Amino acid sequence: MAFAAVALGLASFMAVVDITIANVSVPTISGNLGVSSEEGEWIITFFAVANAICIPLTGFLGRRLGQVRLFAGSVTLFTIASVLCGLAPNFEALLFFRVLQGAVAGPIVPLSQALLIAIFPPQKRTFAVAMWAMTNMMGPVAGPLLGGWITDSYSWPWIFLVNAPVGVLVVAAIVFLLRGCDTPSMKAPVDIRGLCLLALAVGCLQVACDRGRTLDWFASPFIVALMVLSAVGFVLLVVWELGEKHPIIDLRLFEHRNFAVGTVAVAIGFGLYFAALVLIPLWLQTQMGFTSTWAGLVTAPMGVFGVGLAPFLGKWVAKSDARRFASVAFAAWAAVALWRSTMTTGVTAGGIALTHLAQGVGIAFFLTPVVSLSLAGLPPEKLASASGLQTAIRMMAGSIIASLAGTFWDQRSRFHQNHLVDALGDPDRATHTVQVLRGAGFDAQQTWALISRQADIQAHMLALNDFFYVSAFAFAVALGIVWLARGPKKA
Repeated sequence: MAFAAVALGLASFMAVVDITIANVSVPTISGNLGVSSEEGEWIITFFAVANAICIPLTGFLGRRLGQVRLFAGSVTLFTIASVLCGLAPNFEALLFFRVLQGAVAGPIVPLSQALLIAIFPPQKRTFAVAMWAMTNMMGPVAGPLLGGWITDSYSWPWIFLVNAPVGVLVVAAIVFLLRGCDTPSMKAPVDIRGLCLLALAVGCLQVACDRGRTLDWFASPFIVALMVLSAVGFVLLVVWELGEKHPIIDLRLFEHRNFAVGTVAVAIGFGLYFAALVLIPLWLQTQMGFTSTWAGLVTAPMGVFGVGLAPFLGKWVAKSDARRFASVAFAAWAAVALWRSTMTTGVTAGGIALTHLAQGVGIAFFLTPVVSLSLAGLPPEKLASASGLQTAIRMMAGSIIASLAGTFWDQRSRFHQNHLVDALGDPDRATHTVQVLRGAGFDAQQTWALISRQADIQAHMLALNDFFYVSAFAFAVALGIVWLARGPKKA
């Protein structure tokens, strides 16, 4: 059982890492394949779109094929697709293989959770969820760090080829250890209309979120059209699925109070966590002069508490009210966000690492209690559907909130830059600054370029402070939402 848990955790970690591992390698990949960096970003978008569409299909596919068979098949195809990505001869082939990779990766994360819950006895299930949660929370952290190191030390194809030995090991372990443990399959009719509406709604939304910041959101007719199509698609999807006898996704899961409340809390918490995970390395590299490797290193301490507490958290949650532990997570994240809202450009690498260490307290207490609370009271046959739907919403929330956070950061930095420029309009202050710099040996052009650069750095710092101040308030709201759920025993 322990070996099966390790294999399931490895598969989940591999799938989650691949969501972000290519992010830092886009410039290198684009240059090697002869396309612009903007075109190169489509390898991230195409993976995310295919992944977001296929994750909610986990429940349906699991019922039709059997959960163990579907999981082993998904990991096998994911491994093959990863190798094909690494061997892609041109950019068009790489895009095609990334779509395939994202699609077959969809069921891996939710099924790893569902299978862990199924194979562990009730008294140990929370521990299993705790270990699964750590792989999911640390994956987005490890992705950019591994991607940057592999690209710098070897070459970009290895960010995909490295999945091959892991995939082979996982498939062999699952086939051997979970033989005879598959769930019964049933030949339910395929909800073609629901599948098409899901692809339309989720696909358009994902592309709009990934490209919105680049294309200036609603100033772009392309983004407006995508948003309209997505909104229409979601409305029609909900209407159709609620009336369908064999829906492609089970929206009636939201009739369960704990699942609905837990999903909202997961979406808010993970979305803000992921947005900070995107913004801080970006700020460190573009404004503070950090290399990609150092940006990854100062974020690494966030895993310390999670790894250390995971073996104990399962027992604690099983014996107590999961809402209390979830409250610890949101309170810790709110406190860290307030702390970060006071940072200045004088902050050291050690200071940044310390905030990530403190953030790790929230990571440790976040996903395990909230997922346990969400699934409490659901019948076993609905666990795969519930896990798939909640995972899809969690990943979409991460993408949407990260995109909105990037736009917020850009707009607030422009706002603060205008105020700083106005402050430099004070003749006395400007004259004194210019005299000091000229006295240090800078000529007039260098002096004003240096002043402009410093104003830009300070503006981005203030904008980041604003984001974390808003995040602290949002985490406090999520803390209150958690207590709308029933306690696990009542559920």
